[in-house]
Amino acid sequence: MKGVPQMLDKSMYRDMWVYIEQEAGQALPVSLELCCELRKLCDLSGDRLAGRGARGQPPRPEYSANKAFLTDKERRQEEKAHKKRDRLKARKNRRVFSLVWLCMVLLVSFTLASYLITGSNDFFAVGRSEGTTEVTIPENVTIDELTQIVYDAGAIKEPEFFQLFCNVTVDEEELGWFQPGVYQLETNMDYQDIISTLQGGNETREVVTVTFPEGMTVLQVAALLEENEVCSQEDFLTAVNSSDFDGYDAIAPIASSTGKYYKLEGYLFPDTYDFYKGEEIDSVVGKLVYNFQNRTADLEERIAASGMTLDQIVTMASIIQREAANTQDMANVSAVLHNRLDFGGEYGIYRLECDSTIYYPYQRAEDVPETGALSYGNYDTYEVQGLPAGAICNPGLDAIEAALNPNTEGDAANYLYFCHAADGTAYYATNADDHAYNMQLAGLTE
Repeated sequence: MKGVPQMLDKSMYRDMWVYIEQEAGQALPVSLELCCELRKLCDLSGDRLAGRGARGQPPRPEYSANKAFLTDKERRQEEKAHKKRDRLKARKNRRVFSLVWLCMVLLVSFTLASYLITGSNDFFAVGRSEGTTEVTIPENVTIDELTQIVYDAGAIKEPEFFQLFCNVTVDEEELGWFQPGVYQLETNMDYQDIISTLQGGNETREVVTVTFPEGMTVLQVAALLEENEVCSQEDFLTAVNSSDFDGYDAIAPIASSTGKYYKLEGYLFPDTYDFYKGEEIDSVVGKLVYNFQNRTADLEERIAASGMTLDQIVTMASIIQREAANTQDMANVSAVLHNRLDFGGEYGIYRLECDSTIYYPYQRAEDVPETGALSYGNYDTYEVQGLPAGAICNPGLDAIEAALNPNTEGDAANYLYFCHAADGTAYYATNADDHAYNMQLAGLTE
């Protein structure tokens, strides 16, 4: 056979048989080539190619592996088995896909639910602690900047949710309603309250920084606050004599005290503070008192061990603050005051006799108004025995520490007198004669 005929008369042939030569059970290569030619004829005629083994034997495995040599029955069985395998595989794939899909749905649902719950809680301020915080809004603020500002200030917990809320509720025109300035926000505000506040819900106020040195009196503090436009002197002096701050632990013991010129003298802790111009008076005083209470919170046990009350320690510290030339001098001044109180009477000394107390609530004679006779002589330690009615200024921590820890070493354990030269040099004595001599050395007497 040299070529493939173009047309084949099928009526002349019923079947075409090809016999395969084999050797040791393996088909010879020439026989396989013949099969290839037969395959081409079948493709042209549209007939089927089938293979058989020897009579009475099943098809050989090598032929069965090639579907071109399968019988009709074998082909049907093969197709049936193939469909069954496909069905099983499809069923398995559907189960795997369903499981994966279910896991994905549950994961997405859980994530979305968690996001919505946490976001909703933050939107309604659920779980946020009460308090106040300050935010500074710049000019031409964007939603991204606004979100970061309120988040950094602790006014919100979910910045992504807040940003989404702003993108939905605040249009381009309303962005211009955010006025630059400093605002005070409550940490339990919901999103809408925050936006309303920053869009003009409260008046923007300028912040001023004020420093109160150690030893300032209530009068001086009030004057400095008014000078910086924080509040008026009158309002401040009224507040420090009110009962509005009796809830503080440090103030509660003196709530019913009488004889004090300014009730909160000594409890306005000297420090640097930030105030709003025109700040509420309760907030102004509250900052000072809260700072005092916070800075002296660990003194309770030591005060109890001293046998004195907090108010007595503060009062003595205020005298030390005004009388001592420097921090190193404070422990010795404290020794004199303690010794006079403890055993001064044995030497005929019954009063502290400190010049700093004579003109309180003023510091010097020239500070006393001509028409303002002093109405509280129970501060003058030349007249009253023991400590004055209250503090004469607002002492710092060094003075308070000195009041709790007087110098008890060497001669200091018996100091009853002290004086200072104009340059701050301190002189101490255990008796009146030595004190008189020290006064000459200090240039205070001839």
